[in-house]
Amino acid sequence: MRFSVLCVIGLLGGALAQGRAGDPEDENDANYLLKVGDGVALKVYNEPDLDTETTIQKTGEVSFPLIGRIRIEGLTVGQASSKIYELYNADYLVEPKLTLAITDYAPEFVDILGEVKNAGRVKMPASGQLDLASLFAMAGGFTEEADKNSITLVRGSGEVVKHSAKQGSQAALQRVALAPGDRVIVGKSAFFNRSFTVLGEVKVEGPYDFPLDGKLDLVAAIARAGGLTDIANAKKVTVRRGDQVFPIDYQALSRSGRTFALRPGDIVTVARRIF
Repeated sequence: MRFSVLCVIGLLGGALAQGRAGDPEDENDANYLLKVGDGVALKVYNEPDLDTETTIQKTGEVSFPLIGRIRIEGLTVGQASSKIYELYNADYLVEPKLTLAITDYAPEFVDILGEVKNAGRVKMPASGQLDLASLFAMAGGFTEEADKNSITLVRGSGEVVKHSAKQGSQAALQRVALAPGDRVIVGKSAFFNRSFTVLGEVKVEGPYDFPLDGKLDLVAAIARAGGLTDIANAKKVTVRRGDQVFPIDYQALSRSGRTFALRPGDIVTVARRIF
């Protein structure tokens, strides 16, 4: 069993010994704050009945013989050892000599929620390194309903950052490093299962799925329908939106570089040229 942090409280006024002097790793361990899921072991000199191995519960507490449940989450091992020493020394033992050690560190996770195929909790790799692109891959990728422009990263510190996974942004996602306690939320597109229709003198009539990012103009819509036929009247295009009808000179529109934004449910009709 691995004891990575060891604290001893002994007879000399509760003196504390931690690791080996000058060892950087031990100094880092001494500053480690205990958290839920960490395994700890208590040993009391000449009191084998008090020796205990346990795990910090969701309440942040552990239970030891005689002194019962005590909260040690958020304390260093040294602080937790002092707290245990004081409780035993107050009512049960005279200046007990005890050691407290971490036996196992709690697994560290990142949560991914929303429109991914396998939402839930993802364990951090042993290397401790995980980026946003890798997280999406581990979650099985996006669902059909995902809005890849609506990705919210909530840091463990509370900081909120918005990201996009649109085409060509893979390298940018790889540069977003994640840390334990982070949450990633992928939003649902409001345009999923919405459509627009193109009729008349286009090469392929019919309804088409509206883009999930909600961005579509008339030029792009007619391009989706294969473009105009040879007998299309490009000056007479209409867009019906509910009870509204918008007459559009498509020829002038496309030449000028201007756009006409479409909405889900719009019906585009291209008239036939009269010879």
